[in-house]
Amino acid sequence: MMGRRHAMIVFAALLCGGCASFMAEPYQSPEVELPDRWIGSVPQEPEAKWPDLEWWRGFRNPELDEFIDAALAENTDLRAAAARVARARASSRVASSFLYPTLTVPATAGVTDRVGSSRQDFYDIALSPSYEIDVWGRNRFTSEAGEQLLFASIYDQEVVRITLVADVATNYFLVLSARDRLRTAQQSLDIARRLEGLIEAQFRAGKVSGLELERQRTVVATIESVIPPLRQLERSALDSLAVLLGRVPERLEVRGESLRPVPLPVVAPGLPSELLERRPDIRRAEADLLASNADIGAARAAMFPSLTLTGSSGYQSTALSQLFRSSTGFYTVGVDLLGTIFDGGRLAGQRDITIARKQELVENYRKTVLVAFQDVEDALAGTEHFEAEQEALLRAAVHAREAYRLAEKRYYYGAADFTTVLDAQRAYLLAEQAVDPARFSWAASLVGLYRALGGGWQAGPESQRDGAAPNEAPPRGQRDAGATVSRNP
Repeated sequence: MMGRRHAMIVFAALLCGGCASFMAEPYQSPEVELPDRWIGSVPQEPEAKWPDLEWWRGFRNPELDEFIDAALAENTDLRAAAARVARARASSRVASSFLYPTLTVPATAGVTDRVGSSRQDFYDIALSPSYEIDVWGRNRFTSEAGEQLLFASIYDQEVVRITLVADVATNYFLVLSARDRLRTAQQSLDIARRLEGLIEAQFRAGKVSGLELERQRTVVATIESVIPPLRQLERSALDSLAVLLGRVPERLEVRGESLRPVPLPVVAPGLPSELLERRPDIRRAEADLLASNADIGAARAAMFPSLTLTGSSGYQSTALSQLFRSSTGFYTVGVDLLGTIFDGGRLAGQRDITIARKQELVENYRKTVLVAFQDVEDALAGTEHFEAEQEALLRAAVHAREAYRLAEKRYYYGAADFTTVLDAQRAYLLAEQAVDPARFSWAASLVGLYRALGGGWQAGPESQRDGAAPNEAPPRGQRDAGATVSRNP
């Protein structure tokens, strides 16, 4: 009779398994208005392509490739992110463990020795299984939330990786650009000093006044004042690059001397809707939202009673020789029903916390998407405008150089006054000094475009659950928050 009653309880509990579907609403991605196209111009060149996993190799710079490979292996932030993924993976296993039965083996042994009685040894060994029937889906929701938090951690790691690669490229280009600017400043200083020598010779010959000499000496001193900040800029960029590579600054040596010969590749931004699949920070925001949706189901399920099957079986004896005789065996089976009658609103409060948290994450998701579109538009505009700026500055530098050459020649032969030479010299020096910063801005905006498009990451984290390489990400859109995440083979 008792066995039949237990069986009926278990059967009824299994029939109630569908009750879990009422605990959380089916997940649906928040609606965000997507643009049909980018405002910035999209490259139409045949060589333009979507960023691939190793987009930085498009710059065709072996030293940059070496630095990025070293950073991916030694960077401390990336290693810390990997440790956070390992921690999240372990937490996910802990959350999933409640879906399975537990089995313990309690054992006791002792001696009884009473006055007037013989001494007796006793032994007690048993198997004690326990299993909570997940009637309302609380354990399943908890497992789902843990899995989504694992995905979020992996997406975070990818964000760190993309940021790291972009920072290495930007700081490397900044070192090369600082060296270009130092070289230009030194060339400008040489030209100014040469003109100073010419004016000083004419001053000694009585052909010019001391005013002209002092004005030129002012130009020389002004150019000299530019050099120390440029050296500091180079040193600072080198130090930042060393930290990104996980090295002390004294051990870093950059062989490259100029950014000018580095080719700047062309990248196609694709469609705006593709960004939702390509940016790991967007996927991370959605994983947080999925985890929060599962937390709501778990919080609601916690308000209902839990049903646990317990049992034990084993052997007990007062003598070791009698331990495994059939007459000494025993077993027990039981069902525990545990429910909270009054908790002062604690469970309801926890449910409301999870609902409010989900609403917060919905808005956070929408903002993340909007910021992603902003990043791409800004980077597209930067690549277009800085490229045009550099081309215009190169033309201006050519014309200013020729104008200064003619002015200096006319001044030497007495056909132009010193003010004409000074103005031509100032225009030439300013034009030359503006070219290299513009090229760096163009290169940095291109790196920023790769970063904004999620370049360097094309896959999702599902197969990383057990530490493997990434595979396909979970499909977006509607998904039952109570079910496990769909997986692609």
